[in-house]
Amino acid sequence: MIHNDSELGRRIALLRKEKGYTQEKVGDLLKVTPQAISKWEQGNALPDTLLLPPLARLFGVSIDYLLTGESLAGKAGPYDGEYRKENFYWGIQPSELAGQIIDILQGDTANKRLLDIGSGEGRDAIYFAKCGLQVDALELSAPGVEKIKRYSRLSGYAVNVIHADMIGYDLAEEYDVIYSHGSLQFLPSAERRKHFDKYKQYTKTGGLNAHLIFVEKPFIKLAPDWERNEFFFSSGDLAGYYHDWEILRCGEEIIDCDSAGIPHRHAVNCILARKI
Repeated sequence: MIHNDSELGRRIALLRKEKGYTQEKVGDLLKVTPQAISKWEQGNALPDTLLLPPLARLFGVSIDYLLTGESLAGKAGPYDGEYRKENFYWGIQPSELAGQIIDILQGDTANKRLLDIGSGEGRDAIYFAKCGLQVDALELSAPGVEKIKRYSRLSGYAVNVIHADMIGYDLAEEYDVIYSHGSLQFLPSAERRKHFDKYKQYTKTGGLNAHLIFVEKPFIKLAPDWERNEFFFSSGDLAGYYHDWEILRCGEEIIDCDSAGIPHRHAVNCILARKI
């Protein structure tokens, strides 16, 4: 619910200034006039509903925050406590799957956009930016968001951090790569088909989708840091979602992990597919 036009306008102005954008810059990116931006900020008009998703993405916030000013800070991410610590819970070395994406692109990264879903502390997001991609890092955890921003500053590689929940997040523009690594288990089973359809829809022709998911196996014990709102996938799920794409890699393996300080194992399924 929008509290009133003036509050929304003040919020737009504040977010714009935090990004260091002029009204002309925002207008150019949204394909509206600077005068329209000025009217929004003065509370004399509201943005068109269709402009809310790209406006929220531009400022790196959720649509709910844009409209209401209500932060996601009250909605805790599962790793908030770990992300507040100085060290990096997941480390800073990029994942094998991230490296495979860069190998496939073969240096053709200029002006290519990538969405990292559930970016965590940003280890892969920063790696992708280092390799020349324009990166949107989507993360629910407020401490995670701050960790990504700090890592970005320290590394010297810029990423656009979006503080939002992947569940219900509205994509506004097409990407060359849509990527996730161990985050989609937070999608409830009933939501998955809709989300994968959305990821496929907002991928450019010839673009890539790459995901690593956790698969339930009776011989693998539940990980010590597994959360109550995490849901396993089944073998073959990813191949089913991408049956109409060119599948470049798809396979299962058992991996060792000590993310909670206790050695354990996961059964994981990776897919790397191209839109044809």
